[in-house]
Parts: sequence; structure tokens; C-alpha cells
Amino acid sequence: MTTPSTRQTFFFDDVFTDLAFLHTLTHHGFGGAALGECYAAAATITAGDPESWRSSWQAVAARAEADAVEAEAKGHLASARNCYLRAVTYYWNASMGIRHTDPAFRAAVEKYRSLFVRFGALSTPTIEYVQIPYEGTSLPAFFMPADSSGGPHPTVVIGDNVSEELYYWVGPPAVQRGYNALLVDLPGIGLNWMNGIHFRADTEVSVGAAIDYLLGRDDVDANAIVVYGGGEPGGYVMTRAAAHEKRIAACVADPFVPDNRSIYEIASRDDWANQDAAGDTLGAVLAGQLRQFYAPPAGSAMAVTSSDARLISVPFLCLNDSSDAADLIDSAARAITSSPNPLSAHRVFTPQDGTSGYRELDNFDLKHRAMFDWLDEVLGRTATPAAATGALKMP
Repeated sequence: MTTPSTRQTFFFDDVFTDLAFLHTLTHHGFGGAALGECYAAAATITAGDPESWRSSWQAVAARAEADAVEAEAKGHLASARNCYLRAVTYYWNASMGIRHTDPAFRAAVEKYRSLFVRFGALSTPTIEYVQIPYEGTSLPAFFMPADSSGGPHPTVVIGDNVSEELYYWVGPPAVQRGYNALLVDLPGIGLNWMNGIHFRADTEVSVGAAIDYLLGRDDVDANAIVVYGGGEPGGYVMTRAAAHEKRIAACVADPFVPDNRSIYEIASRDDWANQDAAGDTLGAVLAGQLRQFYAPPAGSAMAVTSSDARLISVPFLCLNDSSDAADLIDSAARAITSSPNPLSAHRVFTPQDGTSGYRELDNFDLKHRAMFDWLDEVLGRTATPAAATGALKMP
């Protein structure tokens, strides 16, 4: 598996603080962060200290929120929209420094969600806050339409982290290319675990509920619903779903993760476990949150289940970082070799491509070009289908 603690640090000596900061900087390209505000926050952060991280980002977030409220009150809606989005990023950052056992954690999530709802309402086209029916309850989600025409479009589904964060992983680049995007808090994610909706290994059930919702919309092409899983949890969640949910038209895994055991082991790997042993560190807080997102219900054990690539009959793209462990890259290569679909592909990004960061955080544009260009080709949205050019088996 990928080991974040082996990466070269960029700004902070503490690897988890550094990675979270780099992550924040990537939002700049989508209007979700301002470099000056980020560095202003960084100047008051003590690396590795969760309270320092929390208070620094809360201060920047409060200023961005105040600017948004003032701009909206004066009718400057574009400025208000931009400020709301930056406030969401900074409040989300602040929540990363709050232990999941602290009552402030729920309040923090509710805060940035309410501001993202406001951002969505001011966006063009409007980003809709929706509730997806799921086993007698519902999953919160945001639907981003490709345009305002109401006509059917291909749609990307993502759901392995809170929706406000997933916005950056597929949202704007999807809409830019004529795709809808559905950002959904799947079971366990966000506040779902607090509300009794826990992670389940048979992810095709919850992803299937999201597809049920999409099929009720006139602006969704029923034959072009694709799924994307980013990070190790998402690499399992969406490939498992694609292996069993036959209404999925294509799947992108960044990276491919063959079974759910890998998810449960993430927070107990040496690099995370050492943080817990160190006590009150940002890494320990993040590990605790991660465990809650992907933990089984209290008192139950989680069986090991697989995301067998041989069962994925649709086009399947696996992405890997150059820093991924060899077994993670090898498992993706084997998955593509065993894929029954000739359009399936595997790409390992290298420093020469312009990225050496975890999950291409230092070059999101590269990730988006790779996945969406491939999707355009396998969905037949290009003038020259990739199958005819031999361009699909990426190095």
C-alpha cells in the first residue's frame, strides 16, 4: 500500500501536516483556496499539532465566510460564491484537527456543509443538495449538472469521502467536459456513522441506490453512468461496486484495491499507528476519523470481501502513483491483464509526468486529463474512438 510517511515533505516537517497542506493548495486551481490565505494560515501552524492546525484554519475560514455574507448582502453574488467555497475548504481543514469523539466534530461538518449548500445555490448551473433514498433512510449528496439544458449527459459518481472534498476530485473537471457529477456521502462517510449509517463491504448496495436516484432524472444518460474511486478506500469501494452493479458503464480506480481488508489496515499501518502512539498529533486525529468512516457497526465483525477485477465487464481504468508500493502497482497490472474488456487500461504516473505526490495531489490536471480523456474514448464521445487508435493501453 501507499505509505504517506515515505514521501518527501514540501512545507512542514511533519508528513501528515505537510500532505494536508499540499492538498489544500491543490484547491487553488478550482477557486477553493487562495495561496495568500493558505500561507497566512500555515504561518501560525505548529507542524503535527492538531489544535494549532484547527485554530489557524478556523481563523482564515471565519474571514472568508464574513466576506461571503457581506458580498451576498450587497448583491455581489460572484464574489459571495467564491468566498463561500474558500470558507468551505478552510472549515473542512479545521475539522481535520478535531477528534471524532469531540462534540465539536459534528458541528464542524454541519458548518462547512451549510456553506457548501449556499455556494451551490449561487453556482451556475445550480449545484443541488439532494437526499438519496437508502434502506429506509437517506444519503446526503450534491448533484452537479453539466449544463442547464435538461438533456441527458454522462454522469460520474464518487463517494469515498465527504462530498465537499470530492468536489475537487471530479466536480469542475466533469462539468467542464459535459459530464454531470454526483458527490455522495456513502455509508460511514461524513456524519453518516454518527447517524447509524455505517460502512458496508458490499458497496454495490449503496452505489446501486445512487444509480437508482440518477435513473429518475431526465438529465442523466442511463447508459453512461461511470464511477470513480480515489484513494485506497475509493479504490475498493468503486471496483467492488462495478464488479456487481451492472448498470455502471465504466470504472476508474485511483488506485485499484483488491479487497476491503486493505481499508481496515490503512489506519493501523506503521505510519498511522506510530502517530497514535505519539499521542495528540494531527496524524492520530486523522487516523481516528478514518477508522470511524470505514468501521463496521459496534459489536460486529467485518468479513473480508474482494473487488474481483475479472467480474468487471465494463471498461476499467487503474491509476497509480510512482510512490505506490510495488504490490499495489502489481495488483493493478494484474487486474487489467485479467479484465474481460479490451478497453481496460493501466497508467502509472511518474515524476517525469509532473507528479510525485500522493494520488497526484501536486498535479490534479494530469489526473483529470488521464481519466476524462479515457472516459470520452470508451464512452464514444470522441471523433476517433480510442479502440481504433490503440491508445488505451497506457504505459
